[in-house]
Amino acid sequence: MCDELRSIPGAEVQQCDAAHLPFATASFDTVIANHMLYHVDDPAAAVAELCRVLRPGGRLFVALNGLDHLQELFDIGDAIGRPSVIRQQARVTAETAEPLLAASHLADVSHERFPGAFEVAEPGPVVAYLGSVGDGPLSPEQEQVVRTAVASRIEKEGTFRVTKNMVLFSGRKE
Repeated sequence: MCDELRSIPGAEVQQCDAAHLPFATASFDTVIANHMLYHVDDPAAAVAELCRVLRPGGRLFVALNGLDHLQELFDIGDAIGRPSVIRQQARVTAETAEPLLAASHLADVSHERFPGAFEVAEPGPVVAYLGSVGDGPLSPEQEQVVRTAVASRIEKEGTFRVTKNMVLFSGRKE
């Protein structure tokens, strides 16, 4: 992701630990944590650090997924012994973020949900996704279960629909 951002003319990109940012206190008007807080070891420390680099009156924006994000994929993953690693390891989710942000002395904490879905017309993309989330490729038996489940839903409903649950939180530094 950093390499992609570096291709933008004039962009200054620094990869760093969210809990130890190499920036001066109160140096930004806006800080964005886009789908990353569930990957850090200590979300409270990361939010505190994100707030540290905000100027008074600055805004923090945090995008997170809800626990039911991509539920249809996780249901099939569970059925073949590939449970969601992200769901198991997430230290913060859309359901738990608001108190975390409020505890960081942010004012006017609010959230906006962005529901949606994408539709898959054939089993291949679901097989590829589930094959990418385990320790190795799907076994032939697992692949067949996925193909059958997805094809059955497509036959019945015309498509395999995967729902999204993304939430954008924002708060203002006092």
